[in-house]
Amino acid sequence: MRMFRRIAWSGTAAAAAVALFAGNALATSSGADGLVVSHAGLKVHAHANLGAKVVGVLDPWQKVKLACQTESAWVQGNDIWYRLQGRPGWVSARYVHNYTLVPWC
Repeated sequence: MRMFRRIAWSGTAAAAAVALFAGNALATSSGADGLVVSHAGLKVHAHANLGAKVVGVLDPWQKVKLACQTESAWVQGNDIWYRLQGRPGWVSARYVHNYTLVPWC
């Protein structure tokens, strides 16, 4: 009987882990939600640093999808940069608020 309980619990724990993993994979594939919190246009860079070529501009208070995050150049005390999903480029997390979990690149 004890062996059955351990197997049943292990099966339940494994199922929960698979469901959690699948949920994270689904959330990642659709991108994390973010909001530009700058009062002026936010420059989108080709790489995660201020010296990289500017490839676009996001409007203030624009909603964006974030593919992943990485540590890079400091921008006013914040060294996190987000890669945009669905378009090329990176933005400093100093000017983008993430509303959902952003995975690491």
